[in-house]
Amino acid sequence: MHIRFGESIRRLRREKGLTQEALAAQLNVSFQTISNWERDESWPDLSMLPVLAGFFGVTTDALLAVDKAANEQRIQELIEDFDNRRTEAPDILPKLKAALSENPLEYRLWVRCMQCLLRCARGLGGGLAVEKEVREIYGNIVAHCTDDNIRMWAKRLFVMHLHSLARPLEPGGALGRPETQAEAERILGEMPDMKTCREHLSIMVSLPGEGHVRAVQNALVELMWMIRHALFHHDGYGLAFPHEEATHPRAREIVYANELFLRTMDLYYPDGDYGAQSVLVIKANGYLAFYHALLGNHDEALAAMSLCMKRAAAYDALPRVTTHTSPLFKGLAFDKAGHSQNMAEAMGHLFEEHYPWPEGFKLDARFGEVMAGLEI
Repeated sequence: MHIRFGESIRRLRREKGLTQEALAAQLNVSFQTISNWERDESWPDLSMLPVLAGFFGVTTDALLAVDKAANEQRIQELIEDFDNRRTEAPDILPKLKAALSENPLEYRLWVRCMQCLLRCARGLGGGLAVEKEVREIYGNIVAHCTDDNIRMWAKRLFVMHLHSLARPLEPGGALGRPETQAEAERILGEMPDMKTCREHLSIMVSLPGEGHVRAVQNALVELMWMIRHALFHHDGYGLAFPHEEATHPRAREIVYANELFLRTMDLYYPDGDYGAQSVLVIKANGYLAFYHALLGNHDEALAAMSLCMKRAAAYDALPRVTTHTSPLFKGLAFDKAGHSQNMAEAMGHLFEEHYPWPEGFKLDARFGEVMAGLEI
């Protein structure tokens, strides 16, 4: 797609019977600025586009001379590519930026560009490498975007980014950047609580029938996701990072938290159709395997390890869309789009490269058998 902004602004100016000097005076910019726009040598600031569109009485798409249908198809393809992680973050980032250069008011792309930058930062030594760019994108979304879903998404990303910058430089140490933690907490205070979120309100206002049932089911799905994350971030119990030795003394508590989560999942999903919780269930089995191994519970560790890989393979084999059969969620569709893909490969890589298995456990012949069968 090619945006013909210069051609468009020239045509609209002439239709109004204005010279470049007259238009410059109306917009309070220089004559040279108008000239540069019309020659496609520069573009106006984002904040100027709605002003120009309003002045000429056209949409921003018309102002930019965009083929809306073709452009929407291209945007959707890029969004699906990003959401399904079909392309690695460093490879898709230039595509997002190129699309944004042609669609500067497309906030669906801006928020994904923000998330992509933060993913890339993990390989660049942390969020400081992208701090300026992430902050600029966040400011742009908050100032100009009217879609609450995108605004809240951007706030969530930015709060987590600020918190990552503020974390102690070493376990138990002082905050690395306390001012960013204070900023994160201030933004957090502006965000809605659970009682005012869409999932909770939809239970109250949906009409009786299938729509209400689906609203309740979707709320339960989100609630189960939040329970898992709350358990995982419980410092005394669930915070499991096998590669971090600081978590190893809490092996018993971590085992307890993950077993509690898995028992809860089996109560809610007796048919094993975990849907949106599948990746969390798979990872919880992986954590159980490692921390049981630390405790010397080889039988339990091997059972959890095998179950982890079995569930990962089953998840990978699912078609894109499946329908739940477990009683509480019967009839609810689960779409894998936007969720992690290739979980067997991912867990195999973690087991092989990132889990520091105890030497005694690695000497168990059964461990070698399981590792030999990993899909990596």
